Amino acid sequence: MKFYRTLHPRPVVVIGSGDTEKGIINFMACAWITPLSDEPPLLGFACSKENYTHGLIKEFSQFSVNIIEDCELIFKLGSTSGSEIDKVRAFALKVKGGNILRVPLLEEALATLECKVIKEVEVGDHTFFIGEVKNWEATNFDEYGYKEFWRIPLHKGGRAFCYPSKKLFFIKK
Repeated sequence: MKFYRTLHPRPVVVIGSGDTEKGIINFMACAWITPLSDEPPLLGFACSKENYTHGLIKEFSQFSVNIIEDCELIFKLGSTSGSEIDKVRAFALKVKGGNILRVPLLEEALATLECKVIKEVEVGDHTFFIGEVKNWEATNFDEYGYKEFWRIPLHKGGRAFCYPSKKLFFIKK
């Protein structure tokens, strides 16, 4: 059993890498991601040094974060390698370029974030990429986040996913 499963389930996202103007596009699933700072707007995620995504982010110093609700697609993106298959073609992904950066974005995402790498931290067999959010867009969003937060998938590990409950609790003053 893995120690990090004590911190699961975790929101799972799709990381986009490459450069849309050069036609180099890849996507991978990621649950090891976190916000880091509000000002400047920073987030970070851990990426295995063996992943194709790792090399693309090192080369282009940018990545996107895409929030989607399709767990089957998330699993496919996380269990195949972009060095072996063209995931855009294989999974019929609808992709667009970023508004600020040349990062690939999934057209049907609930939210997208365009990030410029500002720091890389070597952490064992992974690199923790820290990105400054240059642009973000989200649908059906308010001051508490997604209005339909139960659509955001959580990864328990391997092939196991779940969704948050529709029940929302507010702490009284």
